Amino acid sequence: MISNGCDIDDEIYIDEILTNEDIPSLVKYFNNPILHANLLTIPYPYTTKDGEDFIQKIKSNSLNLTRIFSIRLKTNNELIGGCGFHRSIKNERRTKIGYWLGEPYWHRGLMPKIVKKVIEMIKHEWKNLVRIE
Repeated sequence: MISNGCDIDDEIYIDEILTNEDIPSLVKYFNNPILHANLLTIPYPYTTKDGEDFIQKIKSNSLNLTRIFSIRLKTNNELIGGCGFHRSIKNERRTKIGYWLGEPYWHRGLMPKIVKKVIEMIKHEWKNLVRIE
């Protein structure tokens, strides 16, 4: 687990902390119709209650099948994106990856760097992982 964060560049870092303080950012960014069109499981419009439910679901990850990485600004710790893995309960050698980034941060080349970093970290932790979809 990353508790102190992992630098991506001079402005951005990732960590594995997601709290109720992040709900305003979730609501702000998930209410973008372009972002919503590319996310399969995010309701639209996205409400504060949706954010609360999402954070509770992440906290109750009792089987350790899901890992969520928060993408944050260094200047104020604002949540600006996320990247996550959901491992199959039937086949621990396989996981699905999903990610999102708030529109103001698009077209900066951030996601390739972030995805590469989190894949390195997840492969180190989930040693029997052979496939990421």
